[in-house]
Amino acid sequence: MYLQYRDVMISPQKDNWIAAIEDELKSMKDENVFNVIDLKDALRNQKASDILSTRWVFAQKTAPLRYKARLVARGFKQTKGINFEETFAPTPTFNALRLLFSIAITNKWLIRTFDVKVAFLHSLIDMPVFVWPPRGLDIPPGKVLRLNKALYGTKQAARCWWRHLTNILMDIGFEPNKEDLSTYTYLSSSGTALLWIHVDDGALTASSPQLLEEIVNAVSRKLKIKWDEKITSLVGLNIHQSAEGICITQSDLIRKLITLCPSNITAKSPLPPNCKLESGPSKEMDIPYLQRIGMLLYIAQGSRPDITFAVNYLARFSLGTTEDHWKALEHLIAYLRMTTTSGIMIRDSGSTSAFECYVDANWGGEGNRSTHGFLLLHNNNPISWQSKRQATIASSTCQAEYMAMSFAARECLWISRLFQPILGISIPRLYSDNKTSVNIALNIASQKQTRHLIREFNLVNEYIAKGKISLCWISTHAQMADILTKPLGSLKVTQFLSLLNSIKVNVTSRGGECYDSSKNQKKFLEHSKT
Repeated sequence: MYLQYRDVMISPQKDNWIAAIEDELKSMKDENVFNVIDLKDALRNQKASDILSTRWVFAQKTAPLRYKARLVARGFKQTKGINFEETFAPTPTFNALRLLFSIAITNKWLIRTFDVKVAFLHSLIDMPVFVWPPRGLDIPPGKVLRLNKALYGTKQAARCWWRHLTNILMDIGFEPNKEDLSTYTYLSSSGTALLWIHVDDGALTASSPQLLEEIVNAVSRKLKIKWDEKITSLVGLNIHQSAEGICITQSDLIRKLITLCPSNITAKSPLPPNCKLESGPSKEMDIPYLQRIGMLLYIAQGSRPDITFAVNYLARFSLGTTEDHWKALEHLIAYLRMTTTSGIMIRDSGSTSAFECYVDANWGGEGNRSTHGFLLLHNNNPISWQSKRQATIASSTCQAEYMAMSFAARECLWISRLFQPILGISIPRLYSDNKTSVNIALNIASQKQTRHLIREFNLVNEYIAKGKISLCWISTHAQMADILTKPLGSLKVTQFLSLLNSIKVNVTSRGGECYDSSKNQKKFLEHSKT
């Protein structure tokens, strides 16, 4: 529910909201966020129309219950060259976070999550920005605020915070990762550490408890930050760490989604087998449909590769939504209702194969465009997955599979470089169930079927020739990426979940207990590759 200042001032929780406002203003005073100046002094630098208005944003947090107030500027009225220049700030990937977890669990490193309080307010703003005083702040008439720090809502705030954080971490000894600017690597004689951050929430792991404490103390001296030794949640992920490893689910978000579609119906697969949909005549956006698709995309990217194809398939019909599309969407939500606490498991599997990638394609489809998918593992832990409709029309299954290999190979190389100073040079291995495309990629068969494709898809041959990746054929029964290319029946979905280290978590306020349902994954993987 959207709350305005006047709403909270007449609400039964008025005292709680006032306390939240005062807490925010105290933080701003402690960080010297602004100076009060005469309006006439501000007008010497900028026009009155360039002075930004402000507003309060209110939120009620749960577990534990608390009231939060945040002052934001209406940065959408800023003008480039006058009160802002650059706005870019990197955002991290779930892939990098899962790889960090996999490295930590494999090496038995400790992990801590953290939350930086009033993160943006730590960083200096890079251009003169003036704002009108907000309600609740006792400022005389004829005065405005000149920002010293990057107030929330200003266009450059995220960039200023990212640069400020990077400088702090570099002073401590971290280096930003060139492959992902939201991850940082620490290498010294005292040990190794990895840090991943999404705006103000992140995770840190280190090769020894002593080094971990040193870094925690060093960062805490620079920032107001809360550290958690027990991992329970991070950026919308429900996380439980045990002796088995790390369980990742998104049961909270799934339950929130389910409340939007009240029903008792459940389903055993994300989509009905052989589900085929067509766009309707209307080209208008269906906002409720889009809202549910947005939530589903986040769930699929975070912890549920089993619904990735279904979500991306339904997202294609965001324009021209019909009753059939809604029925398919409700079927997917019914599947999540049955598998609310399913997710992925990151564990020390004892595997000696660092990166392995299963890649598959389903030839044809609407508009004659094929769909490819890949599942990338690190030490048998799921790190990256994708389901995507190919932009180039393939004239055969061989072509579709060959193009899929190219996309998967590029992802493999990026992931393998991500923490290369720690992992060392590793040659990812691709697994495909199409013999013809495998032979063509290995340059042991004629390229007549693929020679007219654009050159970018021939990268897979070059990568193999240079020893950057390796490629093997596997049987269709062992192809774990099959679920990422088309709708499957309940039996195959269940098999996939078992192979993927899928888990069920009994959620409690303490993070839950972990129930492993895939003790035989390693045995299956070794058997399937022989």
